Amino acid sequence: MKRFVISIMILSGVFSASAQNTPFFGHYMFNPTYFNPAWGSNESQAFVAFQHKTQWLGYNTTFDGSGGAPSTQMLTSVVPIKNFPLSSLGLNIVNDNLGPLTNMQVSLPLTYSLSLRSGTLGIGVAPMLFSQSVNSDLYRPNEPNDPSIPKGGRQTQIGFNLNAGLLYRADNGLFVGAAIQNITEPGFDFGLTDLENRVEMTYAVHAGQRFTVNSQLSISPTVLVRTNLSTYTYDVGAIVTIGERIWTGLSYRRQESSILYLGYSLLQNKELKVGYSFDYVFVGQEAKAVTSHEIFVRYDLPDLIFGGRKKVKTPRFSF
Repeated sequence: MKRFVISIMILSGVFSASAQNTPFFGHYMFNPTYFNPAWGSNESQAFVAFQHKTQWLGYNTTFDGSGGAPSTQMLTSVVPIKNFPLSSLGLNIVNDNLGPLTNMQVSLPLTYSLSLRSGTLGIGVAPMLFSQSVNSDLYRPNEPNDPSIPKGGRQTQIGFNLNAGLLYRADNGLFVGAAIQNITEPGFDFGLTDLENRVEMTYAVHAGQRFTVNSQLSISPTVLVRTNLSTYTYDVGAIVTIGERIWTGLSYRRQESSILYLGYSLLQNKELKVGYSFDYVFVGQEAKAVTSHEIFVRYDLPDLIFGGRKKVKTPRFSF
């Protein structure tokens, strides 16, 4: 059992061994829906977003140099809803590859909005199917027939999971959110009676605000704190937007890395956004490759909305 847990912990690169089932992206401030489903209440138009993260690029195992660095992909879509109790409906698919372990999550973020005197409160839940696969052929046990390693090559188990969150957005642009991930804490034993391997419940608090310097420049500081109540980590940084098309920024992740962001909005109405982030790892370099890379792509769909009145366009006018 110890060997199984330790191998997952080394491959995950997250803040604790039991939190290895909680993937994280550098571009969290652009798309927090995957950890706080209430974020959908903040979106005024539909969008589709894709993110890919290659962690510790160039990492090779010391045993045979076969690689094994984590990589994560996520596809997100959110559609606002009008004249209905729900304020948005979403779809979130995450594939998290951690060497011999692969986690896949498919969730449906749902939100409800309440209008307050000075802002809006969004309430979100995300029921989820959580699939975990393990490939025992990729383990290299010190002892033959180690009973703590699942037998039979690649095995997959599926469990139900649930995320929930709140998001308050003030009229001046300030937002504060709180979320709980992995509420049901599904477990995967792969046929081993002594293996529990539960996806541990984690908590997140995040906040930010956009400050307009002038018509061509704005600054958006953000902060995110995550914890499993035994350890914690935080990200703090800021994004600078120039001319509503170009953005750049920096952030710092506690005891892990610094991140540089670059991005650009394309097309006439800036519907297509493309971003890149570069992580430089400065803690634990002896066990990791020092750089991670992430790509963020978002395409806005302003005419897609459920309920309410949609725009109808003709060659001469629109209404």
